[in-house]
Amino acid sequence: MSTYSTRLKIELIGSGEQSNSWGNTTNNNFSQSIEQSIAGVYTKNLGSSSSPVTLTTNDGPQTQANNEARQAAIIFTGHSSDFIIQFPAVEKLYFLRNASSSNKITARLGSSGNTFVINPSRNVFLSTDGTNWYEIQTQGSDWLTKTGTYTAFAGDKIFANTTSGAFTITLPASPTIGDEVRFVDLANTFDTNNLTVGRNSEKIDGTTTDLTVATEGAAFALVYSGSSFGWKLLEK
Repeated sequence: MSTYSTRLKIELIGSGEQSNSWGNTTNNNFSQSIEQSIAGVYTKNLGSSSSPVTLTTNDGPQTQANNEARQAAIIFTGHSSDFIIQFPAVEKLYFLRNASSSNKITARLGSSGNTFVINPSRNVFLSTDGTNWYEIQTQGSDWLTKTGTYTAFAGDKIFANTTSGAFTITLPASPTIGDEVRFVDLANTFDTNNLTVGRNSEKIDGTTTDLTVATEGAAFALVYSGSSFGWKLLEK
């Protein structure tokens, strides 16, 4: 009688079983189960779902939709709000993309296990031992062009265009040490229409005031250093 592997749900034929048909099972294991886990790229559209969503994980060879958790890469699309995605609490490597430009994905192990937050427009390469998530590699977002009020996410790279008027970009809430946000004066108009960087309750360079940028062509980054000094300028 067949059993199924813990991590990838590959069909393991019992000793002496499936006489004259084991080749089909073996070929299906290779063409679906193993290929999907190594090279499968699956798009998960969350548009008609509600959070949390549990990824499918059925036994044996399956379509991608019937074993979503086995896929090597998963792209999350269609969500108009933040989403929790529940993954099996087993060892696995994943490449994950949050294709939303404004909403977060929280990857959770099981129904109540450890979590990893994937910010909008981010690609992450993660491993899990079934208990914890480990970030192997992260690709930051593409450069964003903003012409009005916006609340940044950690890792954002922003072309700020103040041609039509001054506005405020607010720094991320509850930042983690090492979080960065980058800014560039896209139209060389910060001197005419200032950019304000809102501190969002954290300090900026040790002060409790927002940062007003009035230098034409300014390009700079802020990195979070902790609560004592807050966001620090990487370039001055």
